[in-house]
Amino acid sequence: MPSSQQGGLKGFFTRAGASFYSGGLFLKEKSWMVAQYAGKMGFVVATTSIVVLMPLIFEIMREGQMIEADKLQVKDLRQQGYSDGQLQEMGFPKVALGLAPAVLKS
Repeated sequence: MPSSQQGGLKGFFTRAGASFYSGGLFLKEKSWMVAQYAGKMGFVVATTSIVVLMPLIFEIMREGQMIEADKLQVKDLRQQGYSDGQLQEMGFPKVALGLAPAVLKS
């Protein structure tokens, strides 16, 4: 009787070992394919995020700097005697004047 056709406990362990070995090879192959796919998708997500989000972050930082510069200029003009109405006519945003935007007013 060939070893692959043995019965009993010895035959079970022989067939189980061969089955686990072939299953391991299958999982190794499939896990490598999944890892490659995940790597490609990660690269796509990372590069897209850099291309899309970095300019947005830079613009938000620049907007904050502009508001701070406007606030300093408004503070200086208020010390010279300008009113909020005059400053709004000059084109300063309400945020720089310290006024709540119309959206936040109830």
